[in-house]
Amino acid sequence: MLPAFDSKALQARLARLDHKQRLAFGASCCERLLPNYSAFQQDAGWGDISPVRRSLDFVWSFLYRESIDLEEAERITAACEAVAPSSDDFESLYVTAAQDACFAVCGLLDCLRHDDVERIVQVATYATDSVDLYVQEVENMAANDPQLEQKILAHRLMQRELSTQEQTLALLEQSPSVSSELLDQIKALWDNEGRSNLDLPKAAAG
Repeated sequence: MLPAFDSKALQARLARLDHKQRLAFGASCCERLLPNYSAFQQDAGWGDISPVRRSLDFVWSFLYRESIDLEEAERITAACEAVAPSSDDFESLYVTAAQDACFAVCGLLDCLRHDDVERIVQVATYATDSVDLYVQEVENMAANDPQLEQKILAHRLMQRELSTQEQTLALLEQSPSVSSELLDQIKALWDNEGRSNLDLPKAAAG
């Protein structure tokens, strides 16, 4: 079993990578969060994934060395923030995960303009936090269970998210730079596992 998410250890490893490598790691985490926003949108009948998807595609375009307008990043960040739901307004199981998706992508866009290792760590934290809360809800775990954290850690969804993060990081650490081939490899890791880091209804998972 993989150990629990360690933000300090992750920060130390990310600090040894370059800007594009860090962005690639963050983008891969965000990809697993976007389907959760779609699930929320279908469940709650509110929201718009389009600006969130557009924002993440903007980062991928930068990584694939396509021409981008960095000034556009600020505009699309605002659009992404505008569609983040408030957990106080909805009872959907996916509302927090949808919120996490928006915040993670917005944080990644900030890193595109201003390189910041801590923000990338926060993106990865959103990914594990989404799983953490979801697992507690669907498994009806008691908040006062002394074994709660261990049960969440041992859950297959948490282990899958931690494993995918580790595999992505290992690929980046083994590569001197970010290439199209490397990005395709990174994308394949989460494609093979299913696009979401949660268990979504088939229609919502796309």
